[in-house]
Amino acid sequence: MRDPNGDAIVMTVPGSSLSVGYQGKSCPGTISASMAVTMACQGEALSGGHAVASGDGQSLTVDWPQGKPARYVRP
Repeated sequence: MRDPNGDAIVMTVPGSSLSVGYQGKSCPGTISASMAVTMACQGEALSGGHAVASGDGQSLTVDWPQGKPARYVRP
């Protein structure tokens, strides 16, 4: 996934927490064993997300009820 400037957006998932970083900002969140995702970014709370890992484990797509899906790919 890329930001509007074309720079990479990076997601890290250590255990049940996650962080999305872009343009020097960090957006913390959680991911449960059932792949439910919540996140806070720039004062906006995002909830109701559902993550799906690809069969080969190389990508993760988060479907958000608030907008279009976000897809992250391992470098």
